[in-house]
Amino acid sequence: MIIEEIAILDYFNQSPIIPLALSALITIIIIMQCFAKHMLFKVKLLVSFLMTFAAGLCLAFHNEIQNATSNRDLWINLERFGLIGVDLIVLFLFFTTIDLSLSNEKLHKILTKSLDETKYFVLLDKKDRIKEISTLLAKDLEIAPEDAMRKNFFDIIENKYRIVGLNGEEAFKKDIKKYYDHYEKYAKEGSVKSVEINILDDNARHDALYFNESCVFSRGKYKGRILIGDKKNEETLVGMEKEIVDKTAELDLIKSRFITILYKTSDGIYFNNLNDKSIWFNDILVKRLFLNGNSMDSNDFYSRIHPEDMPLYQDVMNNLKDDDYSITYRYNTGSYYVYVKEQGHKVISGNTIELCGIMSVIDDYRYEKTDTALDSVGSEPEMLARFKALQLNDSVFEVVHFRVSSIPDINEKYGRGIGNMMLSEYVNFFKQTFVVDNYIYRVSGLEFVAFITNYNKMEMLKSQLRNDEKILHVTAEMAGNKITADINMGISYSNDTPNPQDALTNAKNALRIASHENYSSSYAYFKDIK
Repeated sequence: MIIEEIAILDYFNQSPIIPLALSALITIIIIMQCFAKHMLFKVKLLVSFLMTFAAGLCLAFHNEIQNATSNRDLWINLERFGLIGVDLIVLFLFFTTIDLSLSNEKLHKILTKSLDETKYFVLLDKKDRIKEISTLLAKDLEIAPEDAMRKNFFDIIENKYRIVGLNGEEAFKKDIKKYYDHYEKYAKEGSVKSVEINILDDNARHDALYFNESCVFSRGKYKGRILIGDKKNEETLVGMEKEIVDKTAELDLIKSRFITILYKTSDGIYFNNLNDKSIWFNDILVKRLFLNGNSMDSNDFYSRIHPEDMPLYQDVMNNLKDDDYSITYRYNTGSYYVYVKEQGHKVISGNTIELCGIMSVIDDYRYEKTDTALDSVGSEPEMLARFKALQLNDSVFEVVHFRVSSIPDINEKYGRGIGNMMLSEYVNFFKQTFVVDNYIYRVSGLEFVAFITNYNKMEMLKSQLRNDEKILHVTAEMAGNKITADINMGISYSNDTPNPQDALTNAKNALRIASHENYSSSYAYFKDIK
């Protein structure tokens, strides 16, 4: 009894070194646990630091307390109970930390058991030796889990099967081993990728082991890999391959349909990629907006929107409550502004965000749709823009202003449909024969302006006009009727006068002369009448 009392008194008179060592140890354990769990245990760390600090103070002033001249008993008792408190708190932290570790161990066992009963999984070290393997996978490989430990995974597979491929490529065991040799140089922490190991059984039956591979790192160093997956037999592989082929064929069909519609439609279609800030336009919009190509930087496109309309455009783009939107604004084509109506839809695919839809150029120069070649002919603003561009070149060009004057009579006698067809046939003939780069434009219901930039084409037109003017009196058979179209034409060259800007007016004046009833011909060159 006396011995026990002496032991208790000795403990109460313990040196501060013991509580300091215990509190420092539990602090280190908690810090290591923070790194291991990727969590910050704030309360535990704070308490352990405070205990370490308190024990340190007691150790630093221990001699002073023991040799105190005043209130010595009070200071000694405070130190004793303080150190006992440190011991108790450290003991509490120790048991709660161990309990948390035990709980995590229980959770690990539950997860492992769940995987063991449902999936093929294997844990490999950095030398591809098995550290843990599921019962299902070990059973398939015809080996007891405990017998597979510390053995090379690919050697175990080869005991039952013959390895013939990796990720769809032909490969054997030695190739795979070589592939994973020094894998730590390529492995990335947090990376997950698919691994397919193709195998053959004794009956030459094709199977495959499909795994999701996750690399295991500890303190930034590669330690191995976890493979979790399943086995696919030959029938499953054939079914998967057929499904992939069917899906690929379906996607190819959708792609072909889309491309066909994209290039055959008469609507202006655009795709505005908000990620890389680029816009793609189909050829219709390239022509109507006078763009330099099918793709352009979105900032360049926005810079051409009228400054007064840009705030509204930005407001609509920044506040897309629904995926659909519609907005009208003025756009600078280079020579003048046109009204553009943009009707779009926001499409999100993965990390890519796109606005796509239809852009319609609104102007007063478009004529009623006829479903003929007339629909592809440019308008008067487009003609003026092209005329301005041609003036910048030093080469001589020819302006042809013609009117299909007999169309009103054809409309009255045979109907507007026949009149449109006749008008379309002649415009298409003239475009194909004399015009390069579709430089032909409709400036009124019956009048057209064409720019001829090729010298041989200019001479061909002159030759055919002098050959009894056959190209100005064209006969065609439509709906069983022979219909004749009469054309008047005025022609000028850009060098007829010192100022090339006069060429357009000169051609119009020549047409006016050629249309006069007292004029001897149906065409006139400005240089011959000026």
